[in-house]
Amino acid sequence: MAGIKAFVDSCNGTLSGVPERYMMPNVAADVSRYAVLPIVDVASESFERDLVDACTKYGMFQLKNHGIHTEDVMRCALEFFNSPSEDKMRYYTEEIFTPVRYCTSMMPSKEEKLEWHDHLQMWLKEESLGVHPWPAFPASYKDVGSEYARNIFKLGKRMLLVMSEGLGLRSNRLLEAFADMVLLTRANFYPACPNPRQALGMEGHTDSGGLTFVLQDGVGGLQLKQGEDWYNVRPLEGMLVVNMGDQLEVRLSNGRYKSILHRVMVNSKSSRLSVGAFLGPSLDAEISPIPELVSQESPAKYRSRTYRDYMHLYRGAKFHSKNDMTKVKVLTKSSGFPAGVHSFFSFS
Repeated sequence: MAGIKAFVDSCNGTLSGVPERYMMPNVAADVSRYAVLPIVDVASESFERDLVDACTKYGMFQLKNHGIHTEDVMRCALEFFNSPSEDKMRYYTEEIFTPVRYCTSMMPSKEEKLEWHDHLQMWLKEESLGVHPWPAFPASYKDVGSEYARNIFKLGKRMLLVMSEGLGLRSNRLLEAFADMVLLTRANFYPACPNPRQALGMEGHTDSGGLTFVLQDGVGGLQLKQGEDWYNVRPLEGMLVVNMGDQLEVRLSNGRYKSILHRVMVNSKSSRLSVGAFLGPSLDAEISPIPELVSQESPAKYRSRTYRDYMHLYRGAKFHSKNDMTKVKVLTKSSGFPAGVHSFFSFS
C-alpha cells in the first residue's frame, strides 16, 4: 500500500469523498477553542521552575529558544514525502522496530479503519548516528537528521536533569532510569482531505515514550484533550511542542508528571507536515515507578515492564481495544492485568 498521499495525488484533484477504509466513526465537529499552554523559555532565568511547573500542571507546553534548526528538518521530511512512490516503497514495512520505516496509518494489514497520514519513522542511538541507515533521499537527510538527533538528545538530557530535581530526586536519577536511551523520530504527512469530518489524521492517544518534541508547520491540526473537551494547539513559529509520554507518567514519576491525550485533525484546504522526536529509555530497560517516589502514602500505581513490551502492548491496544489508547495505562496498573489480557497483547 503506497500510502494516502499517493492515492490523493493519483486523483488529480478529483477526490470528492473519503474512501470507506478511512471513514472514522464519531469524528468530532470543528473545534474553535485554543488550548492555553505555557511557553517555557530555555534562555530564561526561570527555565527550571517553569519547566517543572509545565510538566506537573499541564503535560504539554511550547518550548522557546531551544537552539534547534527546525527549517532543514522540515525541508528534508517534505522532500522525502514528495519523492516518487517507488522510491519511498523501498522503506515500506509494518515492522515497528525496524531502523527505517515508511508506512501509512499505523499498520494497515491489521487496522479496520486507517488514519489519514503517511509517516517515516527511525529508531536512533546517540553513539551510532554516523552509521545509521539513513534514507538515501534527499541526499542531505543523513547530515540534517544526525544534527537534529544530537541536539534533541542534548536538549532532552538537560530537561531530564531539571525534571528529576523537580520530583525531589537527585539530578541524574531520571537519566539513570532511561538507561542507554533511544530516540524515535517520526515525520508525518497529512494530505488535504475532501471531508475532514469523516477522517482523522491521528486518533486520540498518549505517547508511549518519555519526552516528545514536535515540529509542526503553520497549518494546525494538533489537538489536546482537557476534561471532556478538545482544544486546538496553536502553531507558533520556531517553537517546539513538548509533551510527556507514558514512560514518565505511567511508570517513572508514578503519576506525578502527566502524559496527555492528543490527536491530529485534517483539513480540506492544505496538507500538513510534522516531525516528532520521542526520547525514551532503552527498549530493553525495565521501567517501573522510581522507588524513591513510592511510599505507603503513595504506593506504586503501575507495574514494572520493559519499554519493548510496553510498545507491543501499546500497538496491540490500537487493534484490539476499539482504538481507545488510554486503556494501555489502565492495563499496566500495578494490580496486574485482567485475566487473559497479557497473552491478548503479546506480539512477536
